Amino acid sequence: MAGTINPLLAFSENVYLMIFSFDPSKWEIRYMNHSFRFFMGFEKVAENLTEILDHVHPEDRESLLREIKDIRVKPIEKRAVRFSVAGNLRHLRLTLYQVDTSGRPECVGFAEDFTGEVEFQKNILSHNAKKNAILNILSHDIAGSFATLRNLTDLAMGNMNNGDPGSLENALSAIRDICMSNMSLIKSFLKKEFITSLSVPLNMERVDLVPMVRDFMDQCARMESHLGVSFVFSSDFPTITMDMDEDKLIQVLNNLISNSLKFTHTGGTITVSLIDIGDKVRLSVRDTGIGIPEDMKSQVFNKFNDQSRAGLNGEKSNGIGLWVVKTVVEWMGGRVDFESRVNEGTEFFLEFPKTFSHG
Repeated sequence: MAGTINPLLAFSENVYLMIFSFDPSKWEIRYMNHSFRFFMGFEKVAENLTEILDHVHPEDRESLLREIKDIRVKPIEKRAVRFSVAGNLRHLRLTLYQVDTSGRPECVGFAEDFTGEVEFQKNILSHNAKKNAILNILSHDIAGSFATLRNLTDLAMGNMNNGDPGSLENALSAIRDICMSNMSLIKSFLKKEFITSLSVPLNMERVDLVPMVRDFMDQCARMESHLGVSFVFSSDFPTITMDMDEDKLIQVLNNLISNSLKFTHTGGTITVSLIDIGDKVRLSVRDTGIGIPEDMKSQVFNKFNDQSRAGLNGEKSNGIGLWVVKTVVEWMGGRVDFESRVNEGTEFFLEFPKTFSHG
């Protein structure tokens, strides 16, 4: 009937799939539906297949060209191809066949944009990685805190038996502070903001770092006689103000000092220093321990590294303590490094910007 619209053509021009055809010998485009033209940003049908292939990601282009040349022997089905369109990376699922119509070969195919699926999967993987990191950090740090609490409890019981109420009060105060710090840490990871945004929950506030770290070191000093090491704190300025999440910095210090304690002989020293370097602050934790051998240095910050070693008193290591340090420091916009010599000791350097950038 004259004037009747071809139903297949009407369907092709309105469907979400990108439908096209081309001459396999000349690569001339014979048809390109509205969805494909809109996706590519073309006002009219492209003249040659190369106009489309130029937008294929370089890593996908060569292999796709080979497959198109072999299309007569083997069709392309649901082949993932990355496209660059208007500066954005898109993911297409391509299906292409060669057919013969009236003795004339023609390649006919369609593509589906599944960029949303790819991004969704990336978000899921990112969420799972973040969740696993949080669980690893919590389990590691809570276990470490329980070990400290056990030492403090032993110290408190000894002071009680010796009739020393002052030392007993100090030990109980330290126990309370550790419990409060861990409760705060757990609550911060369970905040609604973290669940909904999948972002790291940071409570960055403007604080004076000097009294904060000094108070922490005073707690450590209360256990000097029990632990058999000396604790020293130094700062080149009486006040150093910066943006910081106090709970997470204490978490980092706990991990670094716990690590130093494992590898420092009785009578050794652990020194924590603060240095003001303009728009940044450097915090260092130095010990007089046994040091880190050269063959282990490259693995220090690796998660579950195979070269983790037991402490001097047989303390077990799960190999994630220093990975936790690096992870948390980077969350707060900082960086961490270290220097170490065998039988001389180790020093970890933490560097933070004074002003935290949320970007």
